[in-house]
Amino acid sequence: MNEQAILTFALLGGLLLIFALTVMAFFVRRTLIATIEGFSWYRKVFLEHYIWVLGTSSSGFPAGSRNQHREVEHYQSYEHIRDETTTTSVNGQTTTTTQPVYGFVTRERTKYTYEIQQWVKSRELLAEGTARATLHWPADVLDGSTQERVESTQEKYVVCFQTARGKKYKRELPETDWATLDDTSTYLLKVNAFGHIMNFTPSPSQIASASRQTS
Repeated sequence: MNEQAILTFALLGGLLLIFALTVMAFFVRRTLIATIEGFSWYRKVFLEHYIWVLGTSSSGFPAGSRNQHREVEHYQSYEHIRDETTTTSVNGQTTTTTQPVYGFVTRERTKYTYEIQQWVKSRELLAEGTARATLHWPADVLDGSTQERVESTQEKYVVCFQTARGKKYKRELPETDWATLDDTSTYLLKVNAFGHIMNFTPSPSQIASASRQTS
């Protein structure tokens, strides 16, 4: 086995080892006891408006456009110009070959410039906080002169757990789960080697206490 093959096998072995360790780190989990340290959230609203924008085309003016201008442009195009035929004779045998010849040719085209109305992103509204009681959507007055409207929304809800040693772990949740979490409870966290919370549940003692209270 030559040196190149040995190097290749060593590289592949290293990559496989890294892959295996990564997979193990993802699936190997440890259980931690933690309480809720806090919450965070944000909500974004992306707005768009219908405004006149500059446009160009090589095929004409679109319907509804204004401030129309046309201009003839010259440009260089690299293309097939001709074929060249060469005849050679070796030992009385004649051979004819044909080769294409390429070069730059000056061409012209018409450029159409205009203004056209389009929906364009206008603004981004943000509301954020660290308390569930302050949860709300950002609000602002829409600009009626440009038909401003909501294009899309984005939201994120995060709970932060903290262990007795002060180590913090964050987990993003759907709004309903986030809003109904009991911030006075103790939880069991299933955490992988990367520090990601894979799952969490109320601790058995917490469940037993809740059961006694309802019985």
